[in-house]
Amino acid sequence: MTGFLKYKNWYRMEGVENEDHFRDLELIRERCSAMNRGRGRGGNEEGVVRPTPVATLKTHSNDVTSVDFSGRSLLATGSSDKSVRVYKWQVGDTFSEVGYSPLLGHTYGVNCVTFSPFGTKLASASTDGSTVIWDVKTGDQLCSLKPASDAAVRVCTFSPNSALMATGGDDDMAGIWDVSTLSLLRRMCGDESTVTSACFTPDSSYLATGSSGGELRVWDARYGHSAPLVMRPEAHDLGVASLHFSPAIGKDDTSALGKQYLLASGGNDIALHLWVVEIGSQILGGDTTPTITPHHTLRGHTGPIMCVRFSANGLVLASASGDKTVMLWDPMRLAPVGILEGHKRYVTCCALSDDGVLVAAGSGDRVVNVWRVDAASTAAVKQQQQQQQQQQQQQQQQQQQQQQAAPGKNQGNPKRLLVRFPSQRFRDNIKLVEWSSEDVCGWLVEQGLAEYSHNFRSHAIDGRELLSITDETLEHKLGVDALGHRNKILRLVNKSGIHDPQTARLTNPHAPPDEFLCPITQELIRDPVLCADGFTYERVAIEAWLASGKRTSPMTNERLPHLTLTPNRTLRTLIQRYREENM
Repeated sequence: MTGFLKYKNWYRMEGVENEDHFRDLELIRERCSAMNRGRGRGGNEEGVVRPTPVATLKTHSNDVTSVDFSGRSLLATGSSDKSVRVYKWQVGDTFSEVGYSPLLGHTYGVNCVTFSPFGTKLASASTDGSTVIWDVKTGDQLCSLKPASDAAVRVCTFSPNSALMATGGDDDMAGIWDVSTLSLLRRMCGDESTVTSACFTPDSSYLATGSSGGELRVWDARYGHSAPLVMRPEAHDLGVASLHFSPAIGKDDTSALGKQYLLASGGNDIALHLWVVEIGSQILGGDTTPTITPHHTLRGHTGPIMCVRFSANGLVLASASGDKTVMLWDPMRLAPVGILEGHKRYVTCCALSDDGVLVAAGSGDRVVNVWRVDAASTAAVKQQQQQQQQQQQQQQQQQQQQQQAAPGKNQGNPKRLLVRFPSQRFRDNIKLVEWSSEDVCGWLVEQGLAEYSHNFRSHAIDGRELLSITDETLEHKLGVDALGHRNKILRLVNKSGIHDPQTARLTNPHAPPDEFLCPITQELIRDPVLCADGFTYERVAIEAWLASGKRTSPMTNERLPHLTLTPNRTLRTLIQRYREENM
């Protein structure tokens, strides 16, 4: 029987190689080519695979410093040769440069490249002191961001919600920018050391930075605090080279007592650390002191750890090293699962495609290698989600039994590492806001809309994003061209929590207030706009009303003084809060 082992208030699964819970990691071992078992840099490496590259890109004329995927379809690379190159994946695991590549806008070497979460923008940071944002579709330079100093920019990263971007560099400061206005919101100073790495938490609430002095800092990304919430001195003896938050592992935060995140960091001291970042809450008297606590150190590399990256589902951690290899780790079982070889010099960077199938790495040998690791399989994922669902249901039943056995005692909520595997979606008791991107894609398949699952996956549309999705986003961002399909998706999401708006309040105490319903459709409003008659409507519904030639109010039948529609942001916020709490 699989159990849990507690470590520093976190939990990892206890099991061996045949656990169904980690079936997709077993596929790495089973399906990768060129398996080569034996003893090596990590000690006993039985079961650790060594695939050979499926693609080798040799277009840069100097060190490759950064790589990043957008979905699986696009791969961006940055180099000390001052250029950014963009490649398109093709069937057969071949890559060809897009028509506008290379992107030439920097006067010194490029240190970092990163796609925005929706894949519409590409940012590149350079030693010339600028961060350039490019249009992914056209290759046009949208803007060049420069702080007050001309110091080299070492890192740039978008927040998961696409609203913010962080930069850091040799001026010893990190900056947070508003992506929509391209304005600098604030600058944050740590100490006299270069900011080498930065990453937002999965909920975009906090920003972690690493410095050449070896410190880790966590900042509030939402509010204007000039001081870090918490600082970990000497996290790495010789400086922090890279850090990354797991997008899918953290505390099951239902108690409102705080949030926990799993953070990986690599440094020049050959250490690959996992940390627990905990941000307390004042609710119910919780401990409000933020902490960065050591969780585990993964050992296997023999050179500096120059880059660390989690896969989109959090099940795989990749690390690039000066020992010329990339290692793949299971962050739950704290064990290596693969070694990627093929470079002749130090490996500076690595990235995983959103579906976990491809791993790319750049090196001082001026080459980008791409490996196929086949970390995902449809059949395995289905079996895995069933196993995870059963385990979650068993745990919930056990917790309920414990609480019933001691009704006078507050049992609290156990803290554990939570991997959000695909579930059975609407048939479960899991709130829509808690769905992962894979949950959403599986739901599309169930609804007969499988052709859109790839776009939803590549744009990381999870339950929270699905709740606030609009008709315009479906059409222009996610490629749902058919009006009938867009309406079907919107109807199905609305009906997930409200089956009969007229009588819901009589049978459901959690039914929404009447003001949350569109007067025309009688469904929960997704994109509320205020009309000249003083009523708020669903944008699509009132636009259709006006497009039909009507110039009167749907509610009063009086002529509208004007046809201007104003977004009702206050109501939108209230509806979003209702959705998160009840759906």
